[in-house]
Amino acid sequence: MFALIASSSSVLSATPLPSFIDEGIHATYQAEVASVLNESETAIVLLNNGLDVGFDVGMTASVYRGPESIARVVFVAVQAHRSAALILERDPTRVIKAGDGVRLNTVRNS
Repeated sequence: MFALIASSSSVLSATPLPSFIDEGIHATYQAEVASVLNESETAIVLLNNGLDVGFDVGMTASVYRGPESIARVVFVAVQAHRSAALILERDPTRVIKAGDGVRLNTVRNS
C-alpha cells in the first residue's frame, strides 16, 4: 500500500499544473479600449473584454489614462470577449484613445 501511494505522488508531481492555478478565479472587471466610434453626438467605445471579466449590459465603468479617470461609460452590448459602451460623460480636455484602461464602477455598502 505504501509503495502505491509513493508512486502516485511521483506521478502527481510530474503532472504539469493547469494554467488557472496561477491566475485569479475572480473576474478582473477590467478591459482596454480597442477603438472609439464617433457618430455625430453619440460616441461608443469598443472594449477588448466582456462577459469573461464580469461586464454586463447596463453596468457603468470609468475610463482611465494612468491613475486619472477621464470618462464614464455604460455597457450597451456585451459578448464573451468584447463589449461596447456608450460614453456618458467625459473630461472635455481629454480624448479617449485605444489602450486606455476601463474598470467597472462598484459601490461599497458599509
